[in-house]
Amino acid sequence: MCGIVGAVGTGDIAGAVFEGLRRLEYRGYDSAGLAIVDDAGIIEVAKAAHARTSLAELKDSVDAFDGRGARVGVGHTRWATHGAPVLVNAHPHLDCTHRVAVVHNGIVENFRSLREELLERGHRLVSDTDTEVIAHLLEEQLVDEAPDVALASVFARLVGHMAIAVALADHPGLVLAIRRTSPLMGARSVDAEFVASDVPGVLHRATEFFEVPEDEVVAIGPEAAGLSRARRLEELVRPQISWTSQDVELGGYASFYEMELAAGAEALSQTVASLVDVDGSAIMDALDVDPFELKRIRKVVVVGAGTSYHAGLVGRFAIEHYARVPVEVDVASEYRYRDPIVDDGTLVIAVSQSGESLDTIVAVREAMAAGARAIAITNVVGSQLARVADGVLYTRAGPEVSVAATKTHLAQLAALELLALWLGELRGVLFPEEAIERRRALGEVAQAVGSVLEQTEALGATFRELASSQRFFFIGRNVALPVAMEGALKLKELSYLPAEAYAAGELKHGPIAMLDREAVVVALVPADRLRPKALANLEEVKARGATLVAVVAGEDARVTELSDVVVEVPATPPLLFPFVGVVPLQVFAGTIARERGLDLDRPRNLAKTVTVE
Repeated sequence: MCGIVGAVGTGDIAGAVFEGLRRLEYRGYDSAGLAIVDDAGIIEVAKAAHARTSLAELKDSVDAFDGRGARVGVGHTRWATHGAPVLVNAHPHLDCTHRVAVVHNGIVENFRSLREELLERGHRLVSDTDTEVIAHLLEEQLVDEAPDVALASVFARLVGHMAIAVALADHPGLVLAIRRTSPLMGARSVDAEFVASDVPGVLHRATEFFEVPEDEVVAIGPEAAGLSRARRLEELVRPQISWTSQDVELGGYASFYEMELAAGAEALSQTVASLVDVDGSAIMDALDVDPFELKRIRKVVVVGAGTSYHAGLVGRFAIEHYARVPVEVDVASEYRYRDPIVDDGTLVIAVSQSGESLDTIVAVREAMAAGARAIAITNVVGSQLARVADGVLYTRAGPEVSVAATKTHLAQLAALELLALWLGELRGVLFPEEAIERRRALGEVAQAVGSVLEQTEALGATFRELASSQRFFFIGRNVALPVAMEGALKLKELSYLPAEAYAAGELKHGPIAMLDREAVVVALVPADRLRPKALANLEEVKARGATLVAVVAGEDARVTELSDVVVEVPATPPLLFPFVGVVPLQVFAGTIARERGLDLDRPRNLAKTVTVE
């Protein structure tokens, strides 16, 4: 959650930090704030706490900083964890002397005991946050220690996963940063150096990027050269970032959600192209796992959260079908607490758009500690998950700004499908020719997704008629069930309406009691052997008077006869139905939310990346 930016350089540093916060707003928008160290060695702070309008309000204050000669700035956009989203809890937080400014992403788990210690020693703490204790602890350490040593000393006392950036009034050419698990990267332009929570926060200025290691102080700015305990950017690993600032601009669309939804076919196509050679063979060079080990795995565990979890559920069908190995799929936040059975015959596949989801990272670490091998599927090169796992498959969806995932979900499905085919080939379940044929079929499904996206405007016009409905149910069988789950999640994320997903066969075991003329049921109907059973479920829904929306693969006269709304998608092999089946549900959720006057990019209470437990 939360987005932090630090910058040292020439020119409009306050403006550069503000622009970074604007581009990181998807990480949290409860409040926003910025601090500079001006040419008189004074820390000046501006804050705003009006939810989605916070940055607009903050802009006026930032403009007033112009001409102050600041070379240092730190900023923060907040997703509240400790303390209400009010002005006093907005970052940056200062110490008693107003000589230390701290921005922080994550949770200081032992902050209450640290706060009590500080109060006993006479410190004045004014907020309800966990972050403020960091500033006051630094105030004490800086009396006797150099800045980098002081930050390392304070960080050693903090329990939890976090990233911190610090500006100091006595060092107007320095920003210090440190992290544990939570994301943080370094960057450089011709006239400035940066730290930021995510790549989009610095794309507008930076030309070089750097991986910030865990538990090590990193220093940026001209004063970094004089520090003994801190690492400078040039000492760090440089990941290959291919994104550009144009990738995070709206490009004529009303929202990032709509723009990214429209890019789904391209994201799918690019991901397939990166993992399949021209001859149809698999490209798995980034998997630093001995193929012999993969041949002898006895179990696969897929972990993820939210949309990534739903992708994992689809992946289970592909892996079990193609590789004939049992698969468990777990919500990452629950996995390590159920005492899972893991050994050296276990392969863990961790799915995360950002590669920074804390629960997923922790789950992978614990499984690897028990002997498992781990493969990450992520959209961000050099992300924490990519570094923790044994190997990584990168999706090639480009940056995704909207909190609700669209194109990255399709790319995740593609990566899982291709991994399943490769495992099947490796384990001798599939002949190479069979695997090649299926990879080519996956490449062709991008065209099918494109044909569905061409219907976006027409689908939106149809779905608008349902915007006044208050209760939604999504049903599917087999591989269509995770699609139903993703559709329900999208509608909840964007419209805040009750939306539940059920296995269609479970309707008679309770959920059917909730169906009446006020309910809307969205049914997923692939072209598979279960279609007769799906038709029986549609009959049951129709008999209870609910409005029935059917997403059906290919033409089906009986589905059309039973349904109030029919969305026909291209017929595909059953295991590929999720690619074409999920797109109308993404359009559906966006349409309902837009008709209700809601923000498609910044749904309430949510953040794009969850970096706290």
